[in-house]
Amino acid sequence: MFNTPEFIVLGALIILLLCIIIILFISVRSLKKQVRLTATSIASNELLVNQLQTLFLQIDKSLAETNTQHSVQNTELNQVSKQLEHRIKNLQDDILKLQQVQSQQPEDKLYSRALKLVELGADAEELVRECDIPKAEADILIAIHQKKNPL
Repeated sequence: MFNTPEFIVLGALIILLLCIIIILFISVRSLKKQVRLTATSIASNELLVNQLQTLFLQIDKSLAETNTQHSVQNTELNQVSKQLEHRIKNLQDDILKLQQVQSQQPEDKLYSRALKLVELGADAEELVRECDIPKAEADILIAIHQKKNPL
């Protein structure tokens, strides 16, 4: 009865099914192990992504603070620069005024000296020689002095 061809085929089928079941069982175990490894890898990658996002936010915040500081410093530097430009312009104006005054002073000193000499009774020739002014100007100074102080 166990030697009948149907029984042999049935036994072979059962053995074949058992082999397939064993192979499927081993494959399922291997797939489960791969799924667990993949899940662990995904969790690890998610953790890394979260850490990277946190670092990115920190860097972004730091950059924003740095930009704000640079903006404030830039504004301060612009204000200082404008103040310095204003001071430089004022100093240049003062220098120009001083140069004008200095260029006028030698003539003023000469004429002041000439007037003192006229008051002391100097004549035109003496004024020309001592004060280095033209004779016509010396004559004018003497005439003005004589009109102010008639003898």
